[in-house]
Amino acid sequence: MRDSHNDNKFSDRMDHVIQDWLKERQKLIVLLCSIQDDPSWHEDHVPTGTKVQSFCQTLMDYVSAGHFEIYDALIHEAERCGRLQDLEKAQLLHARLQTSTDSALRFNDLFDDEESCEDKVALAAGLSELGIALEERFQIEDEMLALLHDHPVVESV
Repeated sequence: MRDSHNDNKFSDRMDHVIQDWLKERQKLIVLLCSIQDDPSWHEDHVPTGTKVQSFCQTLMDYVSAGHFEIYDALIHEAERCGRLQDLEKAQLLHARLQTSTDSALRFNDLFDDEESCEDKVALAAGLSELGIALEERFQIEDEMLALLHDHPVVESV
């Protein structure tokens, strides 16, 4: 027999972890937009390398938390509830995340220091490619949350 008190505590912890992760997603989106909307794109210099470095750090934190904390916890939650069909679907979704993970790692490797941000054309192309990859990633992650998480998570704005 399942202990509903422990199940509720687990679900509450999961809700909190997921909420924090989604807040990190929001921070990532805001940083990406602030780089793309930086007025220096229209001048003779690029957005500050510091801003791009901050974005790269947030990007790596977000991607790492997904891979090493959130996805594992979601799978554990589904296993606890005996939702084997959902786990099979989640594995397919998880495999689709690799493309955006590769894009995030590539962007970080290329632009994680101030000097690498001096090539405005390369930075703009990298941001564009990464933005597309992140959009797909967020959709896949949302599908995983809907599939595997017991309680709907309302993302705060």
